[in-house]
Amino acid sequence: MVPLIIVNPAAGGGRARGFWERCAASCTIAGLEIEVIETRRRGDAADAAAAAGDRLVVSVGGDGTAHEVVNGLLRRPAATPPRFAALLRGGTAGDLAKSVPSPSRPEQVPAWLATDRWRRLDAGRLATSTGRRYFINVADAGIGAEVVRRAARGPAWVGGRGNFFGGAVVSLLTHRNVSVRLRLDDGPVLRRRIRTIAVANGAFLGGGMWIAPKARTDDGLFEVVTIGDVGRVLGIRSLPMLYRGRHGRLKQVELSPDRAQLTD
Repeated sequence: MVPLIIVNPAAGGGRARGFWERCAASCTIAGLEIEVIETRRRGDAADAAAAAGDRLVVSVGGDGTAHEVVNGLLRRPAATPPRFAALLRGGTAGDLAKSVPSPSRPEQVPAWLATDRWRRLDAGRLATSTGRRYFINVADAGIGAEVVRRAARGPAWVGGRGNFFGGAVVSLLTHRNVSVRLRLDDGPVLRRRIRTIAVANGAFLGGGMWIAPKARTDDGLFEVVTIGDVGRVLGIRSLPMLYRGRHGRLKQVELSPDRAQLTD
């Protein structure tokens, strides 16, 4: 069957479109038949993926585009697991690419698409008051949403990593830790005051923060990272540890390979 390529031309300030145009040229030279859809608005990628049937669906863009495509694939009824791939060369954060590798050069893409060497990729299901969503990288509760919003408003010339770092620093100065009830697997309900909880399938988030050093996308487990009642000063001082995956040395940080249920 002909692969469906879903391209977000706006990802990374247009870098995704430029990268895909070079990939498409390589596919034409190789005689590989493909169908290409470009998104115009939020939701287009999910709708296209949901209507793709049993074809291989390839997301071209950043982490957000891949997230949309995965949610479209997993909302459709299917007798067999969907086939998904991602060319993650044009987004802002670039975190999923560190856990789910893909070709870095356009001339590699035709063989990558044509070769049957796919492996299983775990997905998580997130249930909230607004419905259910799926994720293949990291779902977090706490300060993360503030960081993402600030990073998205940052100037393009700074780059994804710089904008996420700046967003993290400002958010650490303004964010208030919250009290939650948390249950891991079938264990007891734990009360924690937290800065963030990350349920990690992939290892990275926030423009290169190595939040879950032991996370693997195909081992059937999530690494649950709880960053507890960390103050503003320690939060900023320990940011370099987070990028190096050494934050587990802090007494306020707990890492556990479990399923997590945030109950309040």
